[in-house]
Amino acid sequence: MIKNHVSTNFFGEKWKEVVFDFEHVNANRIEVSNLGRIRSFNKASDGNLLNPSLINGYEIIRLKFFKAKNEASYKKLHTLQQGVFKLAKDIKQLKINKEKKVTIAEAEKLLALSKKIVSKKFLDAAKKRTINYHSLIHRLVATYFLSPPTEQQTLVGHKDYEKLNNKASNLKWMTPEENYAHQQKSPFVIKEKSQRKRVPENTKVAKLSITKVMLLKKLLNQGKPIKQLVKQFKITDTQIFRIKRGENWGSIQAPLS
Repeated sequence: MIKNHVSTNFFGEKWKEVVFDFEHVNANRIEVSNLGRIRSFNKASDGNLLNPSLINGYEIIRLKFFKAKNEASYKKLHTLQQGVFKLAKDIKQLKINKEKKVTIAEAEKLLALSKKIVSKKFLDAAKKRTINYHSLIHRLVATYFLSPPTEQQTLVGHKDYEKLNNKASNLKWMTPEENYAHQQKSPFVIKEKSQRKRVPENTKVAKLSITKVMLLKKLLNQGKPIKQLVKQFKITDTQIFRIKRGENWGSIQAPLS
């Protein structure tokens, strides 16, 4: 996540701390504003703005957090690491003593292997501690600045149909049906439909329904392989990439679950 300059409040801008539903040891605080901005506070950042990336045309933040270390496991790793340090020191002494080249070469080979093994163990331990967090900006804003939704209101719609306008005043909790009806009035959807009418339909390519598109986007967000989706939905990989980038069916959101 790229950090921008320290934030300066705009008129009427309010900030709230983001509360995560998992435990972590990161010494930082993340805040979201009612104008759709995100900032970070930690040792190196005193309110720097975070630049979101895009997914299906929507802004999203991706952050990395860490669970607490398992002290017993890390103690074992440090013991292995000390063994590597000792071996390196022994090799240095072998060279000083002008031991046989074969002996030194074997020791260096063992050292290289030991370093590789210990390094991998540290990486594996770090991966187990890693929590990859991501959230759509408009959902964060809606969560902290709109009235709580009903159980049926699982989607957040943009009133003006602009996916990058994440101000709280432009957002609304909606049911999937409400969201679909809302999107049908979008000038972008109307334009897309108009363009489709002018393009001859390829009868060899299976049509996608709204339900199928929502499922496809859900599977894309879960990281399913493109080849698997091509077979499942009987469409080309090019079509899938266009849907992923938001070029096609950009108005349709993936369901939460």
